[in-house]
Amino acid sequence: MNNKLQQLLETIVPFLVLGVAIALFVGLLFMFSYVLVWGLLIGGILWLIAFVKQYLFPSEVPTKTQGRVIEHDDKK
Repeated sequence: MNNKLQQLLETIVPFLVLGVAIALFVGLLFMFSYVLVWGLLIGGILWLIAFVKQYLFPSEVPTKTQGRVIEHDDKK
């Protein structure tokens, strides 16, 4: 009887490991999808706020100022 029990355990262990791996994969997939959905939702809200702010209060386009060039001889 002990030999049959040992044989049964040897055949069932790979299936148990496979079952745990599949369950872990599915659980991580659900967690990733929740993070993805919340990230898209929060990012969309932030984008909408920035869009409305830009529409209501447009920023002034800075005038292009001309800089000066300082030339020098660097003899080394």
